[in-house]
Amino acid sequence: MKKIVIFILLCGLLLSAASCTSSSSSTEKPTDTPSATPAPDKTETSADTPSDPADPADPATTPNPADNPDLPEDNPPVTTPTEPTTPAVPVSPYKFEYPDAVRGIYVTGWSAGGEKMKSLLQLVDDTELNAMVIDIKDDDGYITFKPEGNLAEFGQPYIRDPDSLMKTLEEHRIYPIARIVVFKDSVLAKKRPDLSYTLDGKVWRNGNGDGFINPFLKENWQHNVDAAIQAAKLGFQEIQFDYVRFPEGFEKKDKVLQYSMGEYKDKKPTKFVEQEKAYAEATAAYEAGLAPLQEAIDTGSTTYHATPTDENKKVLDDAKKALADFKKTEPKKPDFSEKARFTQLRVDAVTDFVQYAKEQLKPYGVKVSVDIFGYSATLPEAPGIGQNFSRISENVDVISSMIYPSHWSDGYFGINHPDTEPYRLVQEYAKREKEKLDALETPPISRPWIQDFTASWLAKGSYIRYGKTQVDAQIEALKDAGIHEYLIWNAGNKYSANVNYTP
Repeated sequence: MKKIVIFILLCGLLLSAASCTSSSSSTEKPTDTPSATPAPDKTETSADTPSDPADPADPATTPNPADNPDLPEDNPPVTTPTEPTTPAVPVSPYKFEYPDAVRGIYVTGWSAGGEKMKSLLQLVDDTELNAMVIDIKDDDGYITFKPEGNLAEFGQPYIRDPDSLMKTLEEHRIYPIARIVVFKDSVLAKKRPDLSYTLDGKVWRNGNGDGFINPFLKENWQHNVDAAIQAAKLGFQEIQFDYVRFPEGFEKKDKVLQYSMGEYKDKKPTKFVEQEKAYAEATAAYEAGLAPLQEAIDTGSTTYHATPTDENKKVLDDAKKALADFKKTEPKKPDFSEKARFTQLRVDAVTDFVQYAKEQLKPYGVKVSVDIFGYSATLPEAPGIGQNFSRISENVDVISSMIYPSHWSDGYFGINHPDTEPYRLVQEYAKREKEKLDALETPPISRPWIQDFTASWLAKGSYIRYGKTQVDAQIEALKDAGIHEYLIWNAGNKYSANVNYTP
């Protein structure tokens, strides 16, 4: 009997303890519910950039019984499990707004970090210019300041204090664009020949002594994206990729140089996939069209042989002619040769890099632009160097064709010497570009590079001296074509005075 009483008392104590534990746990958040961290305030970067929506899982708006002793313990709040938040990307403390239309100049790293910057700032302050394209990864492959991390060995102190530079740009209300030279990279080519092209065991260089890195290799993609991320973290509002291509004339060297194809070695080009589908559909339609025409001949032949009248002969002859004419429309099999495959893989590699870079830079809220040869917009594509104007344009916010009049061969657009007729050259180019961009579902902003330098290397009579009049003519031609954004190039950063930037 005593044992029974003791057993009953023990059961009571256990039940009481369990009840207390249950009551206490009802006031705590479930341990398997991820806690949400409020996103830091974002710096306003552009009138075109929407602000992030409020986080519905912000703990600041969710009542917690532990924080409110007046909340009854037997009526805890309903908590909704939320997905873990992605770590916030560091936001620059500087504020920039996208201008009414970008009107910019090119600035080297040397100029941006040196005394010349004072005169360039004055130029922008005194005119309708409002943007600067500043080298962050230059034509040699150097980072123009001293970064930390895996790019440290590529840094040069051209811009000794990048934060001070950004603050200055903010104070002068200058829209900052970071220029990243991509596949022209003598520095990385020398350090890593396996990422470049070799000839007779040595890194290949072009006629100007420039080294290039291989667009087929994703390690090279990431190297340039890392540089772009550094620029975005500094506060640049736009990343402009230049030299997004294979070396000029590469199609004549691709069988001589040694280089890796990376993941593209056994890949079927995008164009081949598209062509195969189109060819199959066209062939099926063609074969379907043959049947009734052949049937008409068979019927006409039978009728004519049974009743050989002139009328029946005409019916048979017409049927034969219809079949003969139709056979002229037989789809031609596309060129699927190995030469064509390698050619198209270059286009894929360049386009894929642009897509990859755009995706990787999304968290940083920057616009992405690409410099491209002007003639690429006037051709179906320029597969030798891997540039397809339409495919690149589909993957960027801004397309910047380099339409310097001096860079077109004599006779292009029917102009004897393009450099001598800047207005007409730009006018003719704009027509072709408009056709290409109008065909895209979501065309990018057109912001061409124009010329403010004299091309004295051209043959006598093929060039003229450039100054205010010639720069004005290019800007006027763009305006007349409905293009209101532009960038002005002078490698030495010496720009003509008294230009009418907003005609």
